[in-house]
Amino acid sequence: MTDSSIARSQVPPAGVAIIVGEVLWDCFPDRRVLGGAPLNVAWNLAGFGLEPLFVSAVGDDELGNEILSRMRDWGMSTDAVAVLPGVTTGTVAVTLKDGEPQYEIVGGVAYDQIPVPSESVLMAVKDRIREAAQQGLPSLLYHGTLAYRSPSNRETIHQLRDYFADGETDRIDVFFDINVRKPHYEVAWLDDLMPGAGLVKLNEDEMSDLAGRELSNSDDRQSAARELLKTYPNLKCLLVTLGADGAECHLSESYQASGGGDSKPITVVAPEPDPLVDPVGAGDAFASVVMAGHLKGLPVEPTLNRATQFASQVCGLPGATSDETSFYRIDFTGDPHRVPDD
Repeated sequence: MTDSSIARSQVPPAGVAIIVGEVLWDCFPDRRVLGGAPLNVAWNLAGFGLEPLFVSAVGDDELGNEILSRMRDWGMSTDAVAVLPGVTTGTVAVTLKDGEPQYEIVGGVAYDQIPVPSESVLMAVKDRIREAAQQGLPSLLYHGTLAYRSPSNRETIHQLRDYFADGETDRIDVFFDINVRKPHYEVAWLDDLMPGAGLVKLNEDEMSDLAGRELSNSDDRQSAARELLKTYPNLKCLLVTLGADGAECHLSESYQASGGGDSKPITVVAPEPDPLVDPVGAGDAFASVVMAGHLKGLPVEPTLNRATQFASQVCGLPGATSDETSFYRIDFTGDPHRVPDD
């Protein structure tokens, strides 16, 4: 593995990312790969040179100890990863069907019992958020839905949302990646999680769930996006991934006005992966670049283009992440103008 002290990307300063959720081992027929969408996102952000706080839990077992070791080797903090005695570390059996990953997710594991980090950890990261805000840089709290399947994690996620939403100069946006993993998902959870979310990532099926109706074409999606942006006052950005067709981004009216944009969605094309090894982690790769761009105050459209390019690049990996720092050298330079916070 490449020395993690090597600079991964020459990038502008950034706000703080707090990543909450599962860490696990993706078990393929021929290999075992570190994974879990939140871990993938945090790993990518660390690769880009950011310092995310990853909030999760592992078992006090060989798999858990290996996760902590891998994180430290990559330069990631483990201060908010709880080690739980008598509980197993999460695992998932992954198979590919028609080129798409299928997941068999084990329940009752360590990441189903993620505690709120200690007050000292929370205060330290809040200080970092305040420092970033003084430079005009936003921060984000990211979570998905898989970890939300357990009642204790629901309480943890909402406590963290409330904790970091408190304050006027240092409050942060929530990045909610719906990222459905059936049957570990209930549509009703969206009623709990959409209020307060500032940026939301979802695919076409998940958008149909959120809209409460089938969306058969781009006109349907645009209509549903406008409705959702009006329904949820805190929602600034709706990111819809379209697989091989790329992605589109719908911005709220206030976000458009602040950045001088118009009402049309921003659309980007997905490059053809070369080579295509497996698509595991492509959505997480896309989300991580979008988050990095937001945290650095970069314009939306070029950030989305970088995001689809990086997602395509990840499709050439055996798994969702790389141990090579050179893999994460992305050109984040450009116009430092950012759409200001509402």
